[in-house]
Amino acid sequence: KMAALAVVMRNLPWASIAKCAATALLGLSAGGMLFLRKVLERTLKSLKVLPPTETQKKQEDLGTNPLFRAMPQLRGRLAWRQLGENFPSPVHRFSSCLPTADGKDREIEFWVKREDLCSRRYGGNKVRTLQYQLASAEAHAEASRDARFLVFGSGGSNQVVATKVHAAYLSLPADSVVGMVPIPDPPELDNTLNYLSSLSIPGQQMVFGTGMGSILAGLGMLPWGMAAWVFMPGGNGPLGVLGQVGGAIELAEQIERGELPDPDGIVVALGSGCTTTGLILGVAAARAAGLKAFQAKGFRIYVQPVHPVFAKLQKFFGFLKGETWPMTLGRGIKEAAAIIADNGGPDLTLAGLAVMRDETEISTDLAITGEYGVHSEVSKAAKLAYDKSVRLLDGQPHLWLCGHFTAKSFALLLKVLGRTGDSEPVKKLLFWQTKSAVQPQGPRDEWASFNEHKKTCKALATWAVVGGITGHPSMVNKEGFAGSTKAAEGPDDYRHLFTRVQFPTSEAGNGQV
Repeated sequence: KMAALAVVMRNLPWASIAKCAATALLGLSAGGMLFLRKVLERTLKSLKVLPPTETQKKQEDLGTNPLFRAMPQLRGRLAWRQLGENFPSPVHRFSSCLPTADGKDREIEFWVKREDLCSRRYGGNKVRTLQYQLASAEAHAEASRDARFLVFGSGGSNQVVATKVHAAYLSLPADSVVGMVPIPDPPELDNTLNYLSSLSIPGQQMVFGTGMGSILAGLGMLPWGMAAWVFMPGGNGPLGVLGQVGGAIELAEQIERGELPDPDGIVVALGSGCTTTGLILGVAAARAAGLKAFQAKGFRIYVQPVHPVFAKLQKFFGFLKGETWPMTLGRGIKEAAAIIADNGGPDLTLAGLAVMRDETEISTDLAITGEYGVHSEVSKAAKLAYDKSVRLLDGQPHLWLCGHFTAKSFALLLKVLGRTGDSEPVKKLLFWQTKSAVQPQGPRDEWASFNEHKKTCKALATWAVVGGITGHPSMVNKEGFAGSTKAAEGPDDYRHLFTRVQFPTSEAGNGQV
């Protein structure tokens, strides 16, 4: 029998079988890509551009919006909420010693756009990302009593935390915002902190590792479930980009006022691409508005992808500078520029695309990128170098260099500075700090919710870790904290890293769905 089987196996048309298998795999891959494209396109169109409500007109000072200052034609045409209370976000100067090729230390300076300090509730780049999106959501909820909003990300998502925090201060129906983390990322303390924060904040929170069905139903792609507005990953839709355009214009105004020198470059992390897209279009917008900024010879926007898939797609295909797929820089520039032009502003499409093509340098250093959601060895070394050698000037707080995002972009900052020859002047670089300085604790008992979620998702018991490396500003230069990790056993393991935030509601249920 074995001999007969061997004969049969030997005579099978293996070349044809391999060809058919390869064709089937390609078909499955192509089908998967088409489905992903369809989901992203629907999500991109889910949030609508709406005019401001009467309440928003009364409560918001439009003169504080840098986009409206540069383009007054847009005032009163786009729903907008400031959300943060510390704008313009400050620019701080830092100094450090950087080793040179001959083993000597070179004194360097760099500047930081402190987006992390723009809100005492929860800062970072997501505040600007949400200014127009949550304002439009609020306008939609005023017109529709059944309005529902879904925001999703990985386990340590900043987007979920920020959306729930800032939505709670607007006139949105109770629990109309649903947070979900259907995509687990690797265990790391900073990820644990974000997940536990999200459980403590008003608004619903789906169980860890679930939610994809709700997303597809919200987009109308399933015959059941409830319709909803679904936020793009990382908030990377045209309204999110507009918020970041305002950030670049605000920086240009600070340069013009002499708060910092005109930089040779800006260094920023790229997760979904929203902040990077907005900075590119914002540079074009600031120049079009006649602001005296971003005029240095050889000016560049240095971009560090934090996901290896994006880094590889850029390295081999130039994907991130594409103009057709959602979440590519070119597509985002076109979509956001169209909103500006449609509402009476200048058409910045060509100028924005030119900045992307000629003045944006995307790192494809996979050693910096490492695995998504946690430190790479290079980013960890950059974080430790920060702890060891960076000196604060003027009494400002430390930066939160997380393994997810900012430690990787800080590693790129060090790399760019290290490329400077010993006889050359050191580049004047500005670091765009995207991670919040605050880890918010809301009114809900996040530990009770966490234990309820563990009953449904057993993986949470080992995913939520404490100990190990953290970028939390209070832990800079704290010896012994970066030891081994362990599973979280109770609130005493982490609450010293939280900041209690007061919300305009006394409701404190667990919000589990």
